Formats: sequence, structure tokens, C-alpha cells
Amino acid sequence: MINQFVKPLVSIVIPCYNCENTIEEAIGSALSQTYTNIEVIVVNDGSVDNSESIVAELIKGDSRLSIYSQTNKGVSAVRNLGLRVARGSFIVFLDGDDKLKDSYIDLGVNIFEKKPSLTLVYSNMELFERESGPFPLAKFNLKNFLKANCIPVFALVRTDQLRAIGGFDESIVFCEDWECWIHLFKQFNAEVYRIEEPQYYYRKRFTIDSALDKYRDNHRILREVQLYIFQKHQQIYVENEMSLDYLFILEDELGKFRRKYYHKWYKRIFYLLFKPKKYSKLYQQ
Repeated sequence: MINQFVKPLVSIVIPCYNCENTIEEAIGSALSQTYTNIEVIVVNDGSVDNSESIVAELIKGDSRLSIYSQTNKGVSAVRNLGLRVARGSFIVFLDGDDKLKDSYIDLGVNIFEKKPSLTLVYSNMELFERESGPFPLAKFNLKNFLKANCIPVFALVRTDQLRAIGGFDESIVFCEDWECWIHLFKQFNAEVYRIEEPQYYYRKRFTIDSALDKYRDNHRILREVQLYIFQKHQQIYVENEMSLDYLFILEDELGKFRRKYYHKWYKRIFYLLFKPKKYSKLYQQ
């Protein structure tokens, strides 16, 4: 249980790749938290703009801020570097073009203090810049969550638990937060808490180059990642009685994977027992 007299250190990790126009605002929102026992770690992912020098200048004015740099490896590798160097009992990932509400960390730690069995705490979020207003997230339900993510990457999590699963999977560049949460739930439990009032500001850029916009219409990439996640974490899908159905849905939507997986023994049995005509068509040709 969290010691009510000694507030735990919270690490706020900010991945940064060419964020010279937004990084100061992101850092400012982290350093302005009403919860004061924090460290802010910027991880520069090989930026070629002035991001690194901007952060270096800000460090001179606040000892809670630090920066680490690496060659460009992508957001999962950046977050994992932040995870390795973080000293906090809890960790939050804040994208370099977004902002935190000043009450977020305070609320999150207090919720963990009251419910120590929780795996993670997050909130609804609000859009700003090109679009504005609330961005309501679907209510958490494990079965629905296993089909589509409803927990953003800025969730407050226990650092030791995140390290125990190896952090983020660096082999994928999309839905890496979703895969990470599934892994976390598989190894620990699925107790989550959502703060209804938005505590995170997600920037919808005028230039439309954010990750969500970039991949929004790329159905193939999404289905490939979903299939990868299903295969990697099939245990939790089986435990929730959705393994066969979910695999069939993914394969139906991603035609190029059909031949590769139709030979699986459990699919043969399924079609033999429940769809004999299709079994005959697939396997008796």
C-alpha cells in the first residue's frame, strides 16, 4: 500500500521527435502538476530540429527535468528507454505534442492509494488545436477491450509491473500501447479506473501528421497488428472465450492471411463439426 505520509515519486516520460514547436508546452504541463514529487524525462528520438536544445535550456531552470537522446528508433523504443531510467514508483507517458491537466497525477496517485489492487488509472481526454472538445472513450470492458483499445497511452501505471512485462513491444509501430496493456493484464489483472473528467489534452494538428491521423484509414495495418496481438496473447483471449471467433473475424477481414491459418488444427475441427460444407470446400479439394 502507498504510504500516506510519503508520496511516491512519479516519472513523467515525454517521447520527443522533432517537437520544437510543442515540446516546451508539453514539458510545462508536466512540471505544473499540483502533485510535486515528480521527475520529467524527455527522450529525444533522433530529432533533427531544435527540440534537444530547447529542452537543454529548460533543464537549467528546473532540476526535475532531464533529457536522454538516442538515434531514431520509434516511439516504443523511446518509451522503453524512459522506462529504464525512470526512478518513480509510477510512470506516465506524455507525447511531446500533447499536454496534461495540472491535477492528473494528484488524482491518479490518490486513486491508487485508495484502491491498491488497481493495475492502471487513466482519464477521458480533450482535443485541442485543429479540433476542440471532449473525446469520450468507451467504457472499459475486458472482452470489448480485447477487440479494440479504449485506454490511451497516458495511463498511470506501476513502474515495476511495466518493467516486469518488458515494456513496449518494439516490433510494432501501431497500437503498441494496446498491446502493452493486454500484456499487463495477462500477467497481473484487469483492474482499471477511469477518471471521467478529461485530464489529458490531445493535439489534433493543423498539419494532420499525428499517429492516429496517419493510420486512421489504413485498415490493413490495423488488422495485421490485431492478428499479431491475438497470436502473441492468445491465452487471455482463450480465457475470455473469444479465441476462435476473434481469429475468424480478423482473418475474414484480412484476406491475405487466410491460407496461412486455415490449416490450423482447431480451424479444421471447427469447420468439420459446424460447417461441413465449407470444410469440404477448403480441405477436400
